[in-house]
Amino acid sequence: MNRKHIFSRRQTLYFCTTLLGFGLLAGGCDDDHPPSGQSKDAYAEVKTEVSRLIESGMAEGKVPGLSIALVDDQEVVWARGFGFADEVARRPATAETLYEIGSTSKVFTATALMQQVERGRVALDRPIQELIPDFTIQSRFPESGPITPRNLLTHHAGIPEQYVGGFTPKVLSLTERMKLLREDHQTYPVEQIWAYSNTGIVVAGRALEMASGMEFTAAMKQNLLSPLGMNQSSFRVEAHMEPNVAVGHGSLAARDAPPHWLDGEGPAGSMRSSVLDMSRFIKMLLANGQAGETTLVQPGTLQEMWRQQNVGVPLDLDTRVGITWFLEDLPLTNGQSARMVHHGGATLFFRSMLALLPEHKLGVMVLTNSSAAQKLAPFIAQEALARALKVKTGLEVAPRTQEPQVQPVTRPVEELRALEGLYATDLGAMKVAVENGDLVGNLDGLRLLLAPHQQGLFKTELQGAPLWLLFERIDGHDVVLLPQGPLPLLSSGRQFLGERITPSELPESWKSRLGQYSVPRGAPREFFESARLSQGEGLLVLDVSSAMLGETVTLLLKPEGEDRAIVLGLGRGKGEVVRFEQQGEARFLITKGIRLQQNPPEKGIGSEE
Repeated sequence: MNRKHIFSRRQTLYFCTTLLGFGLLAGGCDDDHPPSGQSKDAYAEVKTEVSRLIESGMAEGKVPGLSIALVDDQEVVWARGFGFADEVARRPATAETLYEIGSTSKVFTATALMQQVERGRVALDRPIQELIPDFTIQSRFPESGPITPRNLLTHHAGIPEQYVGGFTPKVLSLTERMKLLREDHQTYPVEQIWAYSNTGIVVAGRALEMASGMEFTAAMKQNLLSPLGMNQSSFRVEAHMEPNVAVGHGSLAARDAPPHWLDGEGPAGSMRSSVLDMSRFIKMLLANGQAGETTLVQPGTLQEMWRQQNVGVPLDLDTRVGITWFLEDLPLTNGQSARMVHHGGATLFFRSMLALLPEHKLGVMVLTNSSAAQKLAPFIAQEALARALKVKTGLEVAPRTQEPQVQPVTRPVEELRALEGLYATDLGAMKVAVENGDLVGNLDGLRLLLAPHQQGLFKTELQGAPLWLLFERIDGHDVVLLPQGPLPLLSSGRQFLGERITPSELPESWKSRLGQYSVPRGAPREFFESARLSQGEGLLVLDVSSAMLGETVTLLLKPEGEDRAIVLGLGRGKGEVVRFEQQGEARFLITKGIRLQQNPPEKGIGSEE
């Protein structure tokens, strides 16, 4: 295989992760005094500067269309489209163009569920089964507490990701999604680690149905979207919306896209909206839950949603989350900081970013119709907010350094040897060893020289780009980290790359199952259509492939008993269970909710190449 292609696909999955998105908050600054003579006209310079950034970014990334709305308290000071909503028809993008907003949908689902908390119909810290009596999931952790709505809304419930229903005859209901979870397993005990899960928010959406007594889409419209006047927004495309929907662009041809996948993810990411509609939501948030004369959520509820929920969780590293919102402190040049809350989104063909500075009553929404805008959308959102903050308050956001400001150092060989071992990483199995006094990582046959630097950092190169690594022991786990997240806004601070693991002899039963698996004949297509199970150094290696995406995801597995294996590593997608079943002569692997049948054996399968 072409190694460069392998890494690019794995990094796509790791850095952006499979479709549907992220967000952040920060510690506030009270010094919000506008300079004398400041007026709204001052935003003209912001519009000019940000327009220039948008146009250059779109040209560089070949992004067809983008829309942006900038809100100052209760006024939309800028709402504009760039490029095309439909490039072929030459239909321009406008402030009313509708886009898929992906995981930004999650903050709407959470807000609607918090409304039910206010009405006494949902208890955030009670077992979810009290709301969804037929909800069950297998657990490997007898010490784990019950899953609660708060756990679901903060991605601390250990709910595995499922990629099901994309090609079923109709969109799967949330009730049907719950049934599909019954045979699946928790990935972690509750509150042990932040592991982002779209499926967890799907469960929260089912809780909203039960609490409101309404189907999810109808509940969202009645309780949140309609009161806000967001009449062009919905979790399903309605007939009156169709003329304004943007045409999405990505590596996948539209004709090959799973027709029902996004709507089946509903609460986690199926909302469509425009920046003009989204500005109504932003204004409500900046008004402490008030929309005109109507209180949609109480101020205390918003503060709880924007309060850090994962204090004292070592494995969360530097990730700070509220109730679905991501939290960050933007450093200012005066030594203080500005509190920011945000969430982004990604679908097959669209990218989005919503960000607010609550104390300064500023908010921005960026929507694009291209998967190529994964860096552009958060970058534009941050630049627009930073410039607006300076205009409104005189406060300047401090620039971030792109590279660690550290120098090379010499580390004793004994210290380097303490880092040796096999690491399960997002790029595959990496064997770390000392060779002639140097620390070296072997990654899928690629030799990486890990040069020690100050502050415990190691520098190497991958595909011609610098890669910084940090080895630490956290909460009993030996891990290798990225000291800084790969995307602006999305993941500031340390992020997991991998965990050191102990290989062991593979059971003969699992060795006999090595080979190629695919969707059973006659069954509907699936998001992932085939998988190859092989063995590495005391590990099972499962390469799960999606022909329609042209991607292969590599999972490193450790057998746990005769019929299941655990995905090694820490964080999103890790700790998941891959199950084995046999029915007569037919053998099956079940991964990510998808059932794959073993093909007739091929000569040499399972041998190390």
